[in-house]
Amino acid sequence: MFPLQRHDITRRLPSALPPGRLLGPRRPRPHDPAVWLSRGPVPDLADWWRRLYADRLGSGFHPLLLEYEDDSLEPTTVATPVPDPSLLPRSTADVTGTGDVTGTGDLAGANAAAGAADVTVADGVPRRDAAPGPVAGPAPGPDARAWELAQRLCREGSARSLALVEVGRSADLPAAVGWRGPANHVDAAGLSAVLRSWEDRFGIRVVGFEHSTLHVSVASPPTSYARAQALGREHYALCPDVFHEYPEADWEAYPAELMHRGDWRFWWD
Repeated sequence: MFPLQRHDITRRLPSALPPGRLLGPRRPRPHDPAVWLSRGPVPDLADWWRRLYADRLGSGFHPLLLEYEDDSLEPTTVATPVPDPSLLPRSTADVTGTGDVTGTGDLAGANAAAGAADVTVADGVPRRDAAPGPVAGPAPGPDARAWELAQRLCREGSARSLALVEVGRSADLPAAVGWRGPANHVDAAGLSAVLRSWEDRFGIRVVGFEHSTLHVSVASPPTSYARAQALGREHYALCPDVFHEYPEADWEAYPAELMHRGDWRFWWD
């Protein structure tokens, strides 16, 4: 089969986009995902993200917020074998998250855990000083959580540019664009493998990248303290740098924080 021509890929993109360019794939082949990147900051970025996110199933393109017209993207293919999430610690292998995706898991266990670690969060740092209380009732769904995070990133200036990536699920975004943000610790394919597991178990959605920071929304946090502890170990296995970013933090309180957060941030040095 002859390689796809550039105009063939361009025709697959949604219409009426902001000014931008086709970034990848470098060598078009039938199964390589197309990657489009805006030229510089995008006005009304949150509205653009919302419209393109709502249309992602029809268009086949998933929006991705970027802090800059990013220099850490190396578009590749997701058709190559993706490794199993072997980064996950062996002790969490039995954590399937059953019930967590719908938010109807072990609420009794969650309530019992409320007194196990008293935590509040200031500037992203967990501190043991106030009881978190029981897990609330039904939480917003994955799409609503993703929209909340997208609005905040745009409002705070952590997102200025936009990418569109031809993937079927947000967890595949790092692998599809060849994101090099965590390159000192894990490659893009390995990161996507872990994110797929979290997407299935906790309803996460990949919303944005900064240069070496990943932002994901979370629709169904763990509903028992034991599962939150296991998840905390998974976070550390994937991204130990963020735990060293705040040496003053009380990381024993981290599991209780995870039971209540609607988004996670990962930073690699």
